[in-house]
Amino acid sequence: MKKTSVFDGNALNYMVPQMDSQGLRCFLKGKSINGQPARVPLSDDLLSKHMLFIGGIGMGKTNGIFQIIGQLRERMSLSDVMLIFDTKGDFYDAFYQQGDIVISNDEKATGPDGEDYWNIFQEIDAGSSVEEEIIEIARALFYERSQKTSQPFFPNAARDLFSGLILHFLRQGNQCSNAHLRTFLDQSPSSEIREVLSQHNDLRAMVSYIADDRSPQTQGVISELQQHIREIFVGNFRKEGSLSMRKSIRAKGGRIIFVEYDLGIGGMLTPIYQLLMDMAIKEALSRKKSEGNVWFVIDEFRLIPNLQHIDDGVNFGRSLGAKFIIGVQNVEQVFDAYGEARAHSILSGLLTTVAFHVNDAASREFIQGLFGCNRKKEIYMASVQSRGIVEDVRDANVVEDWDIANLGIGEAIIGTPGYEPFIFKFDKFSQ
Repeated sequence: MKKTSVFDGNALNYMVPQMDSQGLRCFLKGKSINGQPARVPLSDDLLSKHMLFIGGIGMGKTNGIFQIIGQLRERMSLSDVMLIFDTKGDFYDAFYQQGDIVISNDEKATGPDGEDYWNIFQEIDAGSSVEEEIIEIARALFYERSQKTSQPFFPNAARDLFSGLILHFLRQGNQCSNAHLRTFLDQSPSSEIREVLSQHNDLRAMVSYIADDRSPQTQGVISELQQHIREIFVGNFRKEGSLSMRKSIRAKGGRIIFVEYDLGIGGMLTPIYQLLMDMAIKEALSRKKSEGNVWFVIDEFRLIPNLQHIDDGVNFGRSLGAKFIIGVQNVEQVFDAYGEARAHSILSGLLTTVAFHVNDAASREFIQGLFGCNRKKEIYMASVQSRGIVEDVRDANVVEDWDIANLGIGEAIIGTPGYEPFIFKFDKFSQ
């Protein structure tokens, strides 16, 4: 019989600790590993330090996040808003209410007052920073193409032309939409684009990209621009609409904004999803923010790579009311999307970890690294009877590999700031 005890460092507990419930916002509902009913209180202060749900397919991540959203929704005031990046439609099915906003590429798309669609021009506020905002939008939409080509001149030139055209349409003062932009680029030859840009002294230099219709450079830049816009401004994203992510976050209103991932062509629409999420995070971090909370729930974080403002959101969002709940299947996917160093920085900034069963070694190592090491003393009877009782001291992990491997469906290791990690079995979510 072996007896193991920890005499230096933290230990993995099998009972749920008594936690501070001051400023309580919601609970995690379930049982301790020995079957005793238990609740894990989540205060506003704890939630402001963000949460990471990590676990394999079907292990219980979504169920745990559902518990939180169900209670947050009941307590949201008109000064709060929640943004959910919904990959499979589960969150929409469970939580949509009339008055919510749905940005999607199917029949679910709606504004707070009825059918409506996203409008890229509505993301740009009139004022002195118009050009900066347009440049940021264009950079987000063309980022992936610039990174994945051996000839970055063409996507970069196309990005500049796109910025110039957006600025031109805004200066025209007419009501612009994605449909207007898509129609113009579908129907306009390079000569018409040159004519448009030449109307503005500060855009005239861009004409040099497409100065000669017979030039391979002109043909390459125009085809890059038109092809990319045809790929991403499709379906509902090429329709007339009035929805703005930034204005919706600013208005709050106690509603949920659903960004519905299109599983059929999601990869093609990645620049749109990335832009929407970045605009939302940027608005939440704006100095012009109103009071209240902005909840970000991102299911399958890997599907929106290269978010430019996620680091600032996680690191500085706490004092500005931004709170992140992020779900990942395994860390390798996030490393691939963000690069290992940046992914580590983002994930380690989510101070409450809910770790379900994972199969891959990298995720187990990541979870072990979050909880650190301890020193354990093991006492056992030697196999050689004459040696009697053996006492062995060794350096170990607070959470061992087998602790993670032995987790069942719905069971997770939870770590929160100020408390030792513990094993918790979630109740099934019910509305």
